[in-house]
Amino acid sequence: MLTGTLYYYNLEPSRKLTVALEERPVLLVKQSSELKEKNDKILTANEELTVLNEAVNKQKNEILDSITYAKKIQAAMLPPEQYFHEILNDVFILFKPRDIVSGDFFWIKHVNQYVILAAADCTGHGVPGAFMSLLGISFLNEIVQRREITQANQVLNELRKQIRNSLRQHGQAEESKDGIDMAVCVIDEKNKTLLYAGANNPLYLIRDKNGAPELTEFK
Repeated sequence: MLTGTLYYYNLEPSRKLTVALEERPVLLVKQSSELKEKNDKILTANEELTVLNEAVNKQKNEILDSITYAKKIQAAMLPPEQYFHEILNDVFILFKPRDIVSGDFFWIKHVNQYVILAAADCTGHGVPGAFMSLLGISFLNEIVQRREITQANQVLNELRKQIRNSLRQHGQAEESKDGIDMAVCVIDEKNKTLLYAGANNPLYLIRDKNGAPELTEFK
């Protein structure tokens, strides 16, 4: 009786081990199937990400190409530096846009005895600012070159009217608040005078005083 009992208890762990070993291949097959399923999902997700990334890069390149082409249009609207040298002596231009296209612009025209210069900073950067700069340049050409308005304050006032009309700014809360900060200088070559008008942009005048440069700010 004692021997049989010992024999029974000695065989029980062996039987459990046999059952476990028989079930192990089934478990491994199940785990392998689950891993394969997860791997297939990962591969599918990677393929989808690759397709999406290619689409994003294509769209990005198309947008970049458009903006780069817009830069050429904007550059063509700006007066060339050579034109400045033809009108004025000892002049230079410092123009460093932050983006490919810029909301800043410079402008010059020679009408009769007057040289009209403008330096402007439009609201917004990049593409929105560039749109505003094209508006500003076009309106200045119309005001000064076609209508021959040559007084600095009148140029600014007319430009303000044109901007407000084109953007439909009539004092409503929901309307566009875009605009242009600008400094306008008019050099009267005949009378040797300089007139200045500014919209949120001061004038810095450097003159010789007793052999030393003197800086004066006009707001």
